[in-house]
Amino acid sequence: MENLSVILIAHNEEENISKMIEGLLEHYNNTILELIVVDDASQDSTCSIVESWQIKNHKIKLVKRQPPCGVGRAIKTGFANLSPDAQYVLTMDSDFVENIKEVRKLLETFEANNYDGVIGSRFIKGSYLFNYPFAKKVMNRIFHYIVRFMFHIKQKDLTNNFKLYKASIARNLPWRSNGFSINAETGLLPIIAGFKVGEVPISWVGRESDMGKSKFSMLKSGLGYIDVIPYAWKFSRIRKI
Repeated sequence: MENLSVILIAHNEEENISKMIEGLLEHYNNTILELIVVDDASQDSTCSIVESWQIKNHKIKLVKRQPPCGVGRAIKTGFANLSPDAQYVLTMDSDFVENIKEVRKLLETFEANNYDGVIGSRFIKGSYLFNYPFAKKVMNRIFHYIVRFMFHIKQKDLTNNFKLYKASIARNLPWRSNGFSINAETGLLPIIAGFKVGEVPISWVGRESDMGKSKFSMLKSGLGYIDVIPYAWKFSRIRKI
């Protein structure tokens, strides 16, 4: 696989961003066309760290956002800044240091099965969870039970921001969410649209003290995920007209 654009979303990720960039380039340099870091109005040294990488490697692209912040806004900004030459796009959070080597599984599964997309799944056989909050897991599983029933889909983890798609999917689907619930949209809408999407087991490691602070809000994110369901239902009805 060539012409891969990687999108890293970053908000105050000075502890992790250099590890992410270095690891991705070390393992996938021949595959990566560009590595886009979308800085979501960080107030630490995230931007300066990325700028130092830009001097060393022309593949690094820094996109600076201003408030209002939000994961959805950052991902949509990343999609809007894809190179015209990009054929595939990989999205990751900037604290997914433990997942860098697992990108290989997504790439190989994508090519071996002629998929349109592959999701790194935390909830299939072979996956591994460490320090995953119990309440967050319950909320996640309830959401997936509802959408799997409503939309008759088999995938078990739509909401992890560890996804590999054909770039045309990222460019053309009607992404709406501004917050964490964009992760539900990027998992659900491509499947509803009829694209062939697979899953591979991956690990999920909760942030340690040296990895910065999580920005996830259970209440705010839960409400956003609920709002995705009627939007996805409307999208599914339009697709059938």
